[in-house]
Amino acid sequence: MSAVLVFPGGEGRNELGSWAGDPAYQSDDEPGVIKALLLRARPDGWQILGAQVWKRIRKYTDHGRLPEDTQSFIRGSHDERAVLGLVLDAKERGAQVVAFVRDQDDDPSRSAIIANAIDRARAQFPNIQVVGGTAVPVLEAWILALMGETGSEALGKAKAERLLTDRNITTTAEMVRKVLISRPVPEDATHLRSWLAQAKVALA
Repeated sequence: MSAVLVFPGGEGRNELGSWAGDPAYQSDDEPGVIKALLLRARPDGWQILGAQVWKRIRKYTDHGRLPEDTQSFIRGSHDERAVLGLVLDAKERGAQVVAFVRDQDDDPSRSAIIANAIDRARAQFPNIQVVGGTAVPVLEAWILALMGETGSEALGKAKAERLLTDRNITTTAEMVRKVLISRPVPEDATHLRSWLAQAKVALA
């Protein structure tokens, strides 16, 4: 059986590891948090074929991709068009699964926008499995949850980042190690639990 081809998207090296660079220099040498999360969902039977950093995603429109100076005329938020652009990019490269994480940061509306964008992507690209969601408030809070911390989603961005630093988790490799420890995810880490459930279905 052929391996499932996965195309991740994330904000930087913590999410993507050595897949975060320019496509000419991407490799599978150093995993990021997204790969580690996918390994928790299924340890084999899939592989990464490429990846995209969030800021480099070509924004999607119903009329195709347009130059950046015309983007302001296109309906839909920046994040919505980024999700659709990521899925379209994955489709064009031959991927079967898209897996992405976007920090909520200080934008409480972002989770709903991302969720709506995922619904739209699944409707427009039914042949691609979409595993996605918002890390509330940031990816560091997901790492805390995976270390067994409760209440991670109620933290502010700065506090989540500080708590992880206080626990001496300061590099991508250290984050990945914490993800791969098979510790139960707290019930209140709802966004993380949803992401992992999506991944199990997509990679099954």
